[in-house]
Amino acid sequence: MNEVTTADSSSHSARLCAACGMCCDGVLFHSVNLQKGDSSRQLASLGMKLRRKKGMEFFLQPCSMHSEKDGSCSCAIYDQRPMRCRLFNCKQLLAVDSGVATEAAAMEKIRDARERVTKVNEQINQLGESNLNRSLAHRVAHALTLQKGEERTPLHDRLDGAMIELEALLDKEFRLSS
Repeated sequence: MNEVTTADSSSHSARLCAACGMCCDGVLFHSVNLQKGDSSRQLASLGMKLRRKKGMEFFLQPCSMHSEKDGSCSCAIYDQRPMRCRLFNCKQLLAVDSGVATEAAAMEKIRDARERVTKVNEQINQLGESNLNRSLAHRVAHALTLQKGEERTPLHDRLDGAMIELEALLDKEFRLSS
């Protein structure tokens, strides 16, 4: 029985994670700290772009090892990924694992969140911020920062509102409480 449960758990996790990717693509997080047991040397040799600040090693989101093709997310170093990545389970995975939610319900929440992310990205692009190497929150903040003499437009207001709604959804349905 446990083998079936484990197999079911890993397969639904694989499907949900492949459809989502928000813990890797800069939507949920800005950065990820390395943990005890992570080898920065090994991760760097695999191509991960690591940083150090105040004695902490970390990597910025979106993760340089994350990719998305045809709506499916993957990790270039999945079997050797950092400990934080191995241990992270969003609220949707936890809900499905515990039987509180179905995989279909979790997939619907992922689709809703991804659609909202797409709308936010479209608005960011309309305002001219296109640095895809930054987290979504940083891209929004940059797009909402007015240059000297620039006036706030209705598009700024829509982007601000869309990001507030997205952050509320992410907090409620995906991020774990600290």
